[in-house]
Amino acid sequence: KACTVSPALRVADCAFNTQQTIAAMQRAAADGVQLAVFPELGLTGYTCGDLFFQQSLQRAAVKGLAAVLEASTALDLMALVGLPVAVDGKLYNCAAVVHGGRLLGLVPKTFLPNYGEFYELRHYNPAPDALRMIRFAGADVPFGTKLLFRCAEMPEFTLGVELCEDLWAALPPSTHHALAGATVIANLSASDET
Repeated sequence: KACTVSPALRVADCAFNTQQTIAAMQRAAADGVQLAVFPELGLTGYTCGDLFFQQSLQRAAVKGLAAVLEASTALDLMALVGLPVAVDGKLYNCAAVVHGGRLLGLVPKTFLPNYGEFYELRHYNPAPDALRMIRFAGADVPFGTKLLFRCAEMPEFTLGVELCEDLWAALPPSTHHALAGATVIANLSASDET
């Protein structure tokens, strides 16, 4: 059983957004959900603009993710939570894959919209081609788009993750995921106030 969640968020209020995320995870788990997909940049809010460059906001998002990880230890649920992630001086719009108190991976967005009301290239870098391990939120975790998440108890469940605009690319990451064996594709998405 899967669900998408669009909790009430406050722009740049990571503590509030984290509380809303944890409460929604608990409700979803109580309803028997085992995969909960939250909005991209849900721990910060999508419309932080140049505040995304502030280390205080980035640190608050990591602190929020740590609280989500801790809360997930008591839940039989996988959650996909969005936040900005700094790697080697570059900022990425990422999905954190959370289960049982562990951060299973960070999936960065590949295709960044930069038209109309969107200007993500001002803040974010496209996903790098290579998969690598990084130290994040106190753990060594895989970082990249070439990640699939498989459940040992349910081998027919293999999850691929992408973010918003990735879906509308001519060759989306989900195509590669499906060709590599993904049976479920999750897409974290959000938009600005217009």
